[in-house]
Amino acid sequence: MIRLLYISEATEGITEDAINGVLKSAGKNNPPLGITGLLVYGGGVFAQILEGPEQTVLQKYVSILTDRRHNNCRIVYITTTGERIFKDISMAALEALPMELEHIAELDAHGKDVIPADAFTDLMNVFFSRIQALP
Repeated sequence: MIRLLYISEATEGITEDAINGVLKSAGKNNPPLGITGLLVYGGGVFAQILEGPEQTVLQKYVSILTDRRHNNCRIVYITTTGERIFKDISMAALEALPMELEHIAELDAHGKDVIPADAFTDLMNVFFSRIQALP
């Protein structure tokens, strides 16, 4: 199983309806594929975490590249894992808080450098805590 984080730039004029469309599609398509994850958006940026079987997650990412709701997709972090952070969540969405956008930008700024696993895990745990706090 792998965990993949990619970042992209939202197309101009992206709406809540478009975000809801992503969630509806993921809610239908991800469970049979064994994919879980989170979509974080705000400030013209998308950051999406996908977890699941390696080939399935990579195939999903390739299909995401053609989505017209965003552009300039780039994988920021990818790792093997034995445990999901977002288990039982086919896809959740969070609007990023300003500080979270800064942390996402910091991860993206690493470019081809290795991102410290702790920096990634800490941010994912912040997102997971926010999901757990939702009504």
